[in-house]
Amino acid sequence: MTKPLLEVQGVSRSFGGLKAVQDVSLSVPQGSLTALIGPNGAGKTTLFALLSGFLKPDTGRVILQGQDITGQAPHLNAQLGMTRTFQIVQPFAAQTVRENIAVGAHLHTASRAQALTMAAQVAERVGLADQFWRKDN
Repeated sequence: MTKPLLEVQGVSRSFGGLKAVQDVSLSVPQGSLTALIGPNGAGKTTLFALLSGFLKPDTGRVILQGQDITGQAPHLNAQLGMTRTFQIVQPFAAQTVRENIAVGAHLHTASRAQALTMAAQVAERVGLADQFWRKDN
């Protein structure tokens, strides 16, 4: 059996008396596309901040590709492939979808050409290939 790409084991985080995330456990298989849904205030954004290292959990563990990354700095997690985006309507409005995706690829390469190639692969995987060159997306 293949190890999960991401495992979350009993993660919790409180802010004063407010339990924003309580005892969350989940497993994301390698090669899957996975979504987290819920109403406003359910703790989705807080959970992503805990997974990516922007917040440290009060309890629990975050394991990425078999490595415990609980509470590890966000820039170190990003180098491993775990990060989060922020709720910005248009990240870089003057750039194409391709150029926006390539921003993340620069964590792994300094080469602009290689970053754009990596961006094309990501766009294809998530179904954005037809929007790849347009600046209005």
